[in-house]
Amino acid sequence: MKNILTFICIVFASYIDLYAQQGGSNYSMFGIGDIRQSIGAGYDGLAGTQQAVQSYHAVNLANPAMWSAAKLTRLQIGFRFTQTAINQKSLSSAQNFGKLDGMAATFQVDTSMGLTISGGIHPYSIVQYSVSVPVIPSFPGLTELSGNTLSYGQGGLSAAFFGASCKPTPSLSIGIAGLGLFGTINKVVQTELYSQPFISVNQKTDRFSGSGIKFGLAWQPQDNLTIGFSSALYSVLNYTSDFRQSTLNSGGIAYDTIFNGKGTIDLPSYYGLGISYQVYRWMFAIDGSLQDFSTIAYSQGKSTFRSSKKFSVGIARLPSYQLGLPFDERIQFNFGAGYQELYYSYGGQNIDEYFGSIGMNIPIAGSAMIDFALQAGIRGKSAIVEEQFLRFGFSVSAGEQWFKPFPRE
Repeated sequence: MKNILTFICIVFASYIDLYAQQGGSNYSMFGIGDIRQSIGAGYDGLAGTQQAVQSYHAVNLANPAMWSAAKLTRLQIGFRFTQTAINQKSLSSAQNFGKLDGMAATFQVDTSMGLTISGGIHPYSIVQYSVSVPVIPSFPGLTELSGNTLSYGQGGLSAAFFGASCKPTPSLSIGIAGLGLFGTINKVVQTELYSQPFISVNQKTDRFSGSGIKFGLAWQPQDNLTIGFSSALYSVLNYTSDFRQSTLNSGGIAYDTIFNGKGTIDLPSYYGLGISYQVYRWMFAIDGSLQDFSTIAYSQGKSTFRSSKKFSVGIARLPSYQLGLPFDERIQFNFGAGYQELYYSYGGQNIDEYFGSIGMNIPIAGSAMIDFALQAGIRGKSAIVEEQFLRFGFSVSAGEQWFKPFPRE
């Protein structure tokens, strides 16, 4: 009786979890989930293009050398909402979820040297999926069984960073940051047979810890041209696992077993390269990045892992700071488009993503800024699973001068 009550509590808790569960990309069930390389809407409006894009208010995650462009000490916080329409042949569903998009700060110490300190915390990867599959096995001599298997997961990795940038020469900026990776990924597989009293719940929780270091360079051979490069190197990512298996069969007998384990992941290095060019009030930028996941072996399922490549372009109409101009002239308008080869293949087919973006950077009272961005795109193929998505993000930042310039001899 005690075992049955325990099992009922587990199932009830899982149903509560499911009720609160929101779905995102079902492809995030593979590996460590969807990788996030930017924070806030400032760069999202440019399709994430940022390797060589300076901003005095948005914190650049990809290239720490860009922090040297900051003019004030600033605090930034953001939020991101995703709506996904999932199609598989004649089947379709809709899922959505929202998530805090991190918090970061820059501390401008010396504007002449570009000496800036930055730190914060942001999502590194996101796991958010919900998949329902009917179970209709048939066995000769037995009545047909029917049921349903529900798989859902949530969590991901977070990254805390702290670093600094400076300008050793007027045309060269360098930056470095230390990274701390941590997080939890929860995955549940629940199977219920309708024609037979049988329920099975398998729940796996993985807790991660690791570290890394990120480097960045930015070179301006002329005032309106910037070339940026960045690289991130990671230590082994350690994780511990709790696996709980619970079943209730037709005889009213419940089983509840817990297993513990641990493992490691060789998180691959990241490399990015970008160029930006400014003509009057227009900025044009292009990025490319590479991260090879083909050697990792974690939550692979029926997928195979490969190198992830991303290419994006961004165009911005820059604001004017002249006095007396109308308010709309002080707004920055962003446009972008991107293509990404995601780091997994399924059913022998590569899973790729295509998307476009628009955004605005709107100044408000004092030095505060609100950024908005909307991304729309498609990933996967209808023969497997096709996902059409809308990603809406906004971020708010505010700043003030903490360190006063001083005369130099």
